[in-house]
Amino acid sequence: MGSALWAGISGLNASAKQLDVVANNLANVNTLGFKGDMTFFADVLSSSISGGSSGTLQVGRGVAVAEVQTSFASGSFETTGNATDAAIDGDGFFMVNDNEGATYYTRAGAFHLNADGVLVDINGYYLQGQMFREDGSLSALGNITLTGLQSEPQMTTRYSLGANLNSQTAEGDTYTTTQSIYDSLGAVHTFETLFTKTANVNEWTVTFSLDGDPVASTVPASVVFEFDSGGAMMTPTNVTITMPPLGTGATIDPVTWDMTSQQALAITQYASASVIRATTSDGYTSGNLKSLAIDPSGIISGFFTNGQTSELAQIILAAFPNPWALNKLGSNLFGETVMSGSSVRNIPGASGMGTLTPNTLEMSNTDIATEFIRMITAQKAYQANAKVITTEDTLMQVLMNIKQ
Repeated sequence: MGSALWAGISGLNASAKQLDVVANNLANVNTLGFKGDMTFFADVLSSSISGGSSGTLQVGRGVAVAEVQTSFASGSFETTGNATDAAIDGDGFFMVNDNEGATYYTRAGAFHLNADGVLVDINGYYLQGQMFREDGSLSALGNITLTGLQSEPQMTTRYSLGANLNSQTAEGDTYTTTQSIYDSLGAVHTFETLFTKTANVNEWTVTFSLDGDPVASTVPASVVFEFDSGGAMMTPTNVTITMPPLGTGATIDPVTWDMTSQQALAITQYASASVIRATTSDGYTSGNLKSLAIDPSGIISGFFTNGQTSELAQIILAAFPNPWALNKLGSNLFGETVMSGSSVRNIPGASGMGTLTPNTLEMSNTDIATEFIRMITAQKAYQANAKVITTEDTLMQVLMNIKQ
């Protein structure tokens, strides 16, 4: 006698630890990126006594908790609509650094811009990635800073105009179109095109002005449009326009009116009202950062007030040879250990890495139904082991009474 008592006590301890794990899993059912644990048991080395057909009998000494292992199965995804939120669909961890430069790993993808314009997680730790340089190359791994960003202006160098000129227009009558073009500093200017009907059938002359001043010159020197009997322009030719001096320190290089490329818009002459159908231009003013977006490959793009889009940063993920050996640090963070192996870093979607689901958060992977089953099992095991202890106590009491 006596071994049953110790076996029962070991069962109580093991069941209590399993309940601790279950309770922690259930407590974190709403924790972002939480990864639940599962308890594994092992029997305690048996004692051997003489007897039996084999010469020895082995009696177990109880049970012990062999391991508490983290499950890295994905949690459910919840759409947030926040442009800087992202969930990892597959393997990998976001990397975040604290103020002292220590690196931690997390599945909680709730990020936001702090007061300094740096992307941080809910702990205020800095999301790690690479910034795009102006030449399109990537910087070294570091904090993702998205403040003070501006889209530089682009001077207008090429435009196209789609229009119809009324074939019934009288000689000497005009039709004027107006569009915006931009100088080297991004300032907008009013560019006018004046179509004048000549005495010749199906013929128009074209002149230009910038902010009310005639242009310096054009190539060809005289711009004349001729149309065939079907209203199509005969022998379209690009027009190069040299602008007058601006007097503001900015310049506008000669602008080409594109009439020959595949993207060129057509000028027609039909018996209907003169009208502008469409205009295109390659120029724009400067712009400030308006909003952000993250794509599945982890590229953070910025949308600017001038209508331009630019790739700003690349999120980098980390994976481990043995993620089950990572150290749980609390606050949705994991730490690297010797047993986990060194992190392997790459962009989302690369070999061994999951992709990102933008505007989404990964919730806890705790399954309430499964945890309730484990809780009931642990409760029954606890009760059974308690019964073993009371039974053993009763037997020992009988022995004590015999001695009396």
